[in-house]
Amino acid sequence: MYFRNPIPSRTPRERLLDAAERAVLETGAGHLTLDAVAKFAGVSKGGLLHHFPSKDSLLEAMLERYLNDVESQVAARCARSKGTPTRVEQFRERVRVLLELHPDRRAAGAALIAASADNPALMAHCRTGYRELLDELAELPGGFERSALVLLAVNGLLFGELLRLSPYTPEERSRLVKALLKAVDQCGRLQ
Repeated sequence: MYFRNPIPSRTPRERLLDAAERAVLETGAGHLTLDAVAKFAGVSKGGLLHHFPSKDSLLEAMLERYLNDVESQVAARCARSKGTPTRVEQFRERVRVLLELHPDRRAAGAALIAASADNPALMAHCRTGYRELLDELAELPGGFERSALVLLAVNGLLFGELLRLSPYTPEERSRLVKALLKAVDQCGRLQ
């Protein structure tokens, strides 16, 4: 997901989600309030409540947008390949989407951090999707362990960056990304 700057053609709902992401990034997930989002969006709290009647509904919408954005980027990349992409090619594109660097990459995980900090129950949909992805990856010739380890490494790198804990230099990160993409290719080979 790219950091979204307010663009006049965006719907009011999208602009409110943009403001919620900015609020998480600037004040922290633990300080996400409807008042803060309304302030970041430049609207009244009533205007915000018209679109999101509760904080949980706002967090759910943030999560849904994040997950849909990842899926649409993966689908778009796979659509550019010749023929039907293999499962390994789909996995490779997912890893690339997740690890791409953007100036405001931290915004991509704002929904996950906010939801898990405020209401872990909201993560049920994410857990279900993650399990489904693992079940699909387990069918790769390299087996469950290999694909699960790659996914764990990708998530570890991402969360380290989102939490500003990552000690890696840009060159080290680049080497890690190359190694992870190589590991994805190995998931397509028999163990």
